[in-house]
Amino acid sequence: MRVLIVEDEISLAQLIAAALLEDGHDPAMVHDGAEGLGMAERSAYDLILLDVMLPKLDGFEFVRRLRAKGITSRVLMLTARGEWQDRVEGLQLGADDYLSKPFAMQEMLARVRALGRRYAEAPALALQVADLRLNLENHEVHRGEQRIELSVRELALLKVLMREPGRVFTRTELCERVWEREHEYDTKLVEVFVGRLRKKLGEPVLVHTVRHVGYTLRAPLA
Repeated sequence: MRVLIVEDEISLAQLIAAALLEDGHDPAMVHDGAEGLGMAERSAYDLILLDVMLPKLDGFEFVRRLRAKGITSRVLMLTARGEWQDRVEGLQLGADDYLSKPFAMQEMLARVRALGRRYAEAPALALQVADLRLNLENHEVHRGEQRIELSVRELALLKVLMREPGRVFTRTELCERVWEREHEYDTKLVEVFVGRLRKKLGEPVLVHTVRHVGYTLRAPLA
């Protein structure tokens, strides 16, 4: 996932970024609330790790403005505050989860992974990208007029990619979403299934490799 870390303790932000990078995510760092909000407005992030006690703009006001602008990035709030009122306020303003300092990096990563698995079910009965259509009721896949036969795992992989077209998924994240593996990740298996799916979907290519990051599904360029 693309993760924005908004944390004014530079050493802590660097530790968080290193842990996220090792876990297969794409982190960016900023050290005050105003600059962080600007980055969130200019670029799409899947998740924001947000400290509450920030210079220029505190975490509560950050979330308030973020949601007012219709930005739906998931928010994990980080704070040294332990009062339950602060946790409630953050969640009511639109945060998705709350983690009190000090915390173990493994717990932070577990919460990040859990938030990465949360996404809204599409209200439509079908997903469509360019001429590719996936019927969510009968699980039939068509590219134009041609029906495409997929295995259960290939179908699950396609569904994940089509729900958020243009988003880059790491190999680890696809393992979690498709194979639901909490502790073991076989990224080579993901490469094999992406290759199969790409071949079955045909030309022009819809599933693209983003070097050193992962995979994305997007419509062909005009």
